[in-house]
Amino acid sequence: MRERPPHLTGPAIPDVPTGTLLRLAPGEWSHCHAVPAGSRLDVTVSRVHRNVVRRDEAGLWVWVVGHEHPACGWAHVERHPPCRQLMVRVDVLARAVAS
Repeated sequence: MRERPPHLTGPAIPDVPTGTLLRLAPGEWSHCHAVPAGSRLDVTVSRVHRNVVRRDEAGLWVWVVGHEHPACGWAHVERHPPCRQLMVRVDVLARAVAS
């Protein structure tokens, strides 16, 4: 009889509702080509891609797509697909959901 491999579970990524506002400080996000590294960034979440996870010395990261806040919500801006794609630390997502 063959031994079954241990059950593998993914990291605990919080459920982040669509529309959640993330106020991100430098070091809490990365890989957003439209914004200079080291900037503050406010993003309204459209989706968290829970299947794209990275781990480094800063922690666990996950891909988030959303809209620049508040610019994408202004009356003169036409509705459009999410315009920001970035990696966000999972602990930052947990903090945003808890508050």
